[in-house]
Amino acid sequence: MKRKPQEDVEIPITPMLDMAFQLLTFFILTYHPSPTEGQFSMNLLPAQPVINMNAPAADSAASNSELPAGLKTLPTTLLAADDGMLAKVTLGENQIEGMEAFTKELTTILKDPTLPFDQTIIKVDSRLKYSELMKVINVFSELKVNKISFAEMGADEGTPP
Repeated sequence: MKRKPQEDVEIPITPMLDMAFQLLTFFILTYHPSPTEGQFSMNLLPAQPVINMNAPAADSAASNSELPAGLKTLPTTLLAADDGMLAKVTLGENQIEGMEAFTKELTTILKDPTLPFDQTIIKVDSRLKYSELMKVINVFSELKVNKISFAEMGADEGTPP
């Protein structure tokens, strides 16, 4: 019994390379990256401040750097209205309505030399529009508060204390 000679199958690679380079060129020429959002410097806060209970009590002339992070952090809560716009802001324990009142109150707090705040943690309502959050961040940035952390409000946190 005679065997038939095997024929080699030739795969034309040139058209495949041409197609690959055409696709690569197409994607390179049509790619337009989105513009970057506002860039700002942020440092995350520690999860919990550590306080040495055996340390001697500090006098009132102690610098801000000796205070635990929790005492230097201004808690800020942002509540959204039904349409996603900023409805209320809570700075510490003070409830404020409106961006102008927020800016004025924050300026007053940060200019007070007896208050040690140099960082903030912002609790954000999940319904709040991103543009409204950026307005608040811009106010903090203009007042030289660069240490900003974020937390999303839970479903049970509909109103601040």
